[in-house]
Amino acid sequence: MTVNPTELMDELHIDQSPTELTTVTNLINEATEIVNHSVSSTETQYQASSIYDLAIKTLATQLYYDRELSKGMSAGLLMMLDQLQGMVSGSDPDGT
Repeated sequence: MTVNPTELMDELHIDQSPTELTTVTNLINEATEIVNHSVSSTETQYQASSIYDLAIKTLATQLYYDRELSKGMSAGLLMMLDQLQGMVSGSDPDGT
């Protein structure tokens, strides 16, 4: 896992009880799956980008506060996914 649950909890000022740690860990896992499937089913080079970790953190945070994503993904997250997709499609030649 590239995103550390306790670090994300610290950033969000969430109490690190065992229940909350389990919740945040599960949300990070779900966010990772969503980001990976949103970008590519076969390529993985984009996972080395700092944008990748930020996208996972952003989506996990959104899911923490709104499990249904009732307003959809944020514009910032969609831009990050576009950047990651660009790395896969080759529109970003240096891979960053």
